[in-house]
Amino acid sequence: MALGPCCTDLQRRRVELVEGWSHHIAFLLDLLYKVGALTEEDVDSVRGGGYQSERESMRRLLDVLHGRGEEACRAFQHALQQVSLDPRPAPKDSNACGQSLIFPELQGAMRRHKEILAREHSPMDYLSIRGGAAADGSHCNFIETTLLPSVGFLVPPRYQHEATDAGDAFRRVEVPHGTQGPTCGFSTLCQSLLFGRDDGVIFVCGVAGSGKTTLVRRLVHEWVVSEETQKVIISLSFRELNLVSEPHSLQDLLCVHYSHLRPVLAHILASDPSKILLILDGLDEFRFPLDFDRTPKCSDPALAQSMGSMVVNLIKGNLLPGRSLLLTSRPHAVTKVPLQRVSLFYTVLGFSPEQQHQYFLRTCQTAEAADMIQHYVSSHRPLLRMCHIPAFCWIVATALRNLSNSQESLEQKFDNKQESVTLKTRVVGVPQGSGKPTTITEIYCCFLKAIVVFHTEGREANLGVNRLQEAPQVMQSMRSLLQDLGGLAFRGLLERRFLFDSSDLGSLALGHCELSRAFLVETLREDRASLVCERSFHFIHTSLQEFLAALYYVQQSLSGRDPFSGHKPGLLEVMRKALETARYRLLGPSYHRHIKKVFCWSESHQSGHLDLFCRFLSGLLVPSTRQILEGLFPQEPQKLLSIPACRAAGPVPPASAPPFFLKLLRSQLQRQELRAERQVNACHCLYEALDPGLPRRLERWLQLLAQQGEPTLERPQQDWSELAFLLELSPALQELSLEAQGLRAEALRRLLPVLHLFHTLRLAQNPLGPEGAAILRHAVRNPDCRIEKLWLVATSLGCEGVEILSDALKENRTVVDLRMAINNIGDKGAGHLAELLRHNHTLRDIRLRDNRVTDKGGELLMAALEDNNTLEYLWLFDNKFSKDGVRKLKEFAKSRPTLDIKVCV
Repeated sequence: MALGPCCTDLQRRRVELVEGWSHHIAFLLDLLYKVGALTEEDVDSVRGGGYQSERESMRRLLDVLHGRGEEACRAFQHALQQVSLDPRPAPKDSNACGQSLIFPELQGAMRRHKEILAREHSPMDYLSIRGGAAADGSHCNFIETTLLPSVGFLVPPRYQHEATDAGDAFRRVEVPHGTQGPTCGFSTLCQSLLFGRDDGVIFVCGVAGSGKTTLVRRLVHEWVVSEETQKVIISLSFRELNLVSEPHSLQDLLCVHYSHLRPVLAHILASDPSKILLILDGLDEFRFPLDFDRTPKCSDPALAQSMGSMVVNLIKGNLLPGRSLLLTSRPHAVTKVPLQRVSLFYTVLGFSPEQQHQYFLRTCQTAEAADMIQHYVSSHRPLLRMCHIPAFCWIVATALRNLSNSQESLEQKFDNKQESVTLKTRVVGVPQGSGKPTTITEIYCCFLKAIVVFHTEGREANLGVNRLQEAPQVMQSMRSLLQDLGGLAFRGLLERRFLFDSSDLGSLALGHCELSRAFLVETLREDRASLVCERSFHFIHTSLQEFLAALYYVQQSLSGRDPFSGHKPGLLEVMRKALETARYRLLGPSYHRHIKKVFCWSESHQSGHLDLFCRFLSGLLVPSTRQILEGLFPQEPQKLLSIPACRAAGPVPPASAPPFFLKLLRSQLQRQELRAERQVNACHCLYEALDPGLPRRLERWLQLLAQQGEPTLERPQQDWSELAFLLELSPALQELSLEAQGLRAEALRRLLPVLHLFHTLRLAQNPLGPEGAAILRHAVRNPDCRIEKLWLVATSLGCEGVEILSDALKENRTVVDLRMAINNIGDKGAGHLAELLRHNHTLRDIRLRDNRVTDKGGELLMAALEDNNTLEYLWLFDNKFSKDGVRKLKEFAKSRPTLDIKVCV
């Protein structure tokens, strides 16, 4: 029997229909059944009892239609028209993002989608301390953070924790995996994602608190108010994906997450993936492994798979091919995604010093208060480095602003100066004679106190002295609640959890507590199908979770309780096994055991996610730091704060942490097997613990460096990063001599944060090479560069290294003395220096002994010196000049009485 045209057309288009229309199988079956083209038995046969995939059901449907004949096939074609795209362009006010369907639910669903995303991604105001959105919804108080685009990963060095790395973001060195480009702002990223045709993966990386999630929130806000973009945004966080332990299909996952899109989601995913912008926020928090080599390929959104496999297939483009994908992550997790899968990489650099000051101006009531905070932060390098992180700027501004207001109020009330000082010490909590907080732990203590005293239970309007006098009582009344909140933070830290539900808070009596609302951000998610509103919570910043966890641990330890008790038995077994392998044997008070226990535990975690927790713990062991939170800690016996006199290593100033703890940290630094990043973190812990031995440690370093000429001398086992940390704490040191230390480019990279701080930088007789020159380029280009004398004798720079350094020195205005003898630069290198002399009028002394420069190089230098009247010394001994070349150089020097040229055959 001859087939009709409709049957023939369906056979010809069979592959197309299975590939492109299977998502609409449910709608098609319902419609064909209603018009009588299919019987109830046909529908049941096609559905296969619900166990068939959508594609298998579509194939079965086409077979049934073929058997039913021409009329059934014609009805199917009519049904296809009901879900086909209207070819006309959508009007700008359609709110359908460029998709106009006869399918009537779509426009309403998209309007609802924009409303929900706008609410979920509204700007946080952090207790109205930090500027939020204006009345019209615009981000009027949003301060632009600086972005650095690149074609590859700009991964911080492995030895440096991201909190330490924050201050180096604006002067980061190119690493082998990427090349820097010019910086940009949010508008560039927004234009690329909302209005571009990029179908690749865009990766945004930044340290915690640098503004990644704020960028995502602002991007969603721009999408909601825009009438021009045709994109559809689907936003998910890895915190939420962590809660999905069973296999799900992408379609089912989105139906659960965005229940309002359930009727139209299949059509959105199948129609035009290039109009989908998928946002996955917080890759560093994802607990499932990503295996890009062995994960099976899956291109069917209706096929169930594990969360790890789904993310891999989304990044590879197997799922939703042609979509745009925005990933965000902290630095340590960026290498989870292969470099070739990322089309563009942005590093969030955070705030520049100018942006920091702008932020302080907006958060302080007066310009004088903002200037005071900026000046204070600038005078303390650890704080200055951290203030490149916007979230830390907010914490510092909150702590210092309320502290300043408190002191002014007290001084106005009391005429007696001594009485005012005494009361400030007791109420504000700042140790007498110590001034404002200088450690990170002290800043967070002041921040916590400011929130509890001034920003909970309607206290915002009462900033007077009465509030300050009641501070110890207020802190004491909040002790149990803060302990519960800290317990939640500590449990999350143990389990690598950052998202909590109502049951977590309810079990700790935090569900309706004003204090929990001060430190936790609540997210509501509606499920219109089941009429359920799901609530989840996370701390306003991950560093605050780490601080509260450390606070809880110290509270429990001082009370004689085990902070690890009360958690999951299975987790405790894991902890015990890890601690048994740590090879420690403890004697003495339980307080000592608890502190040693957590540090041994943190050493077993190589990811570094416990580093900041350990720093806070170190700072909270200082009695004067705990005094800031007077009323919160029990009155611990003095014997818990020290070890017996017979075991004491010597007198320790009362301002520092207990002697047993300082001894523990110092012993860590002596261990040769300790990794570099652990050494750096131990130094940070000693700084937070106010260790009086840090200056002596730097002194020993300098003594070792001064004895570089003795080959039998035992080389220092400590990492160069430790030296960089110690040098940052010594602003009075003007000269750094690292001559003949076997210093290579990687070691120099570790010292980069401090290289620009010295007037004299001696690096002679080290195999730096061109890679070392690339690092020095960033030091001399630093806006705060102080280098006047740069000595690079016998550093294997070669022609390539001289070119890199000469290019950097063209804009430098501090280096006056450049010594580059024995670097084999040749005439080509002399040409690069000649080009430098045409642009730089700061250099006074250049010494190029034994560099294989010939007459040609001499002529290039003389030509450049015709336009340079500032160079005073040019030494060219032991090069390859002919007698005629020497004569010309000497004659040129005679014509320039202010220029001394030293040259010989």
